[in-house]
Amino acid sequence: MPTQTPRRPAPAAASTPRPLHTPSASLGTLKAAHRRVCLARIGVWAALAAGPVALAVVCAMPRTVAAIAQPTTTAPAALRNPDPAGVATLFCDLWLRSDATKTDSTTAQAVHALAPSVDLPTLSGSAVAQSLLRTVAVRSARLSDGSWSVVVAAQFTVRNDSSGSSSASDADARTVVRYFAVPVFASDTAGGTGAFTVTAAPAEIAGLGTAKAVDSVFGNPLPADGALVSSLGEFFDAYLTGVGEVDRYLSPGTDLTAVSGSGYTAVTVDQAAADSGVAGGSVPGDGTTVRVQAHVTATDATGGRWPLVYTLAMTARSGRWEVTALQAGAPAKTATAKATHARSNSTATAVGGAAK
Repeated sequence: MPTQTPRRPAPAAASTPRPLHTPSASLGTLKAAHRRVCLARIGVWAALAAGPVALAVVCAMPRTVAAIAQPTTTAPAALRNPDPAGVATLFCDLWLRSDATKTDSTTAQAVHALAPSVDLPTLSGSAVAQSLLRTVAVRSARLSDGSWSVVVAAQFTVRNDSSGSSSASDADARTVVRYFAVPVFASDTAGGTGAFTVTAAPAEIAGLGTAKAVDSVFGNPLPADGALVSSLGEFFDAYLTGVGEVDRYLSPGTDLTAVSGSGYTAVTVDQAAADSGVAGGSVPGDGTTVRVQAHVTATDATGGRWPLVYTLAMTARSGRWEVTALQAGAPAKTATAKATHARSNSTATAVGGAAK
């Protein structure tokens, strides 16, 4: 019987699962996790350090930078130094109407509210002999110590009747103007509105002087039957009485509103003069300009006559003169304006209106 060699048992199937990661992969994962932990720690420390660092930076900044960042609360100069003319006018009006024998009157109380320490006049019968009409400030001057001196003009109706009787006719009365210098102290308040105190009773002074006016530049009289005076007559008829449309007498680009409520029924041009001889003859070429001063008389419905004076800028166009600017109340300039050719896109304005 043959001998059988025993078979070697077959290796058993591996029952242990194969590792999911290789050693190299596990090492990379651990390094990445370590980096994330380090970054998180750095972020935490940075957040904690932000407060002290910011405080240190602010402390290290120059103080001038912080001052520039502060908003300004300074009031404008016009509010810091208001003109006390209105207060002086009110005080002077009340003071002239007050009476030292009636200290408990509302007028006396109003005076002492503006000037606590001033003495009041004693009117007696003078209130009838001289009745106050109105007061108005005519000049204000600021003194070196910061106070003000305001000159107030007071208009009185004076009765010529020596008895001072109020029954005297208006023919026995005359108007006089007296001037008073009122000392006022002004101080700025927190709101910038200003506060005022009259520091003493008014001082009566002489009337204001008359300044020497400059020589007029309108040295070229215009003929009454000339083209320019004729244009002025038509313009003033429309401007002062409402006869016709004002726009038809204006240069292109000039806007002027007619006068209303005056009651004028007729206007005549008494005399007119120009600052250049170019306006004395026929109408020159288009675009020629000249300044004119016109003396006119306006008559109202009751027959009253009102002498008025206007300064105008006139421009020649299409064989006639047109009003380019109305400078009512403007003083004559010392330099004579030469006749020039205006540009077609002129935007001259007139007092009382604006360029279109």
